[in-house]
Amino acid sequence: MKLIIATIKPFKLEEVREALTDAGIRGMMVTEIKGFGSQSGHTEIYRGAEYAVNFVPKIKLEIVVSADMADAIVETIIKTA
Repeated sequence: MKLIIATIKPFKLEEVREALTDAGIRGMMVTEIKGFGSQSGHTEIYRGAEYAVNFVPKIKLEIVVSADMADAIVETIIKTA
């Protein structure tokens, strides 16, 4: 068994879920997360004050698969996300 952990953009969740279902995945854990890295944050204005949003919202997927399916599932996530 292998645990696959992937981080994707929130708007890609449904598309990735459909692709994983088609690939034979029957369940996964989905967590809303925030992080920073190569994709920088942005500024927003709230009640007239400008502030920086340094953490970008993301979705973390955790999927347990058999060892022989792991590479195919990772490729499916990469192609879809």
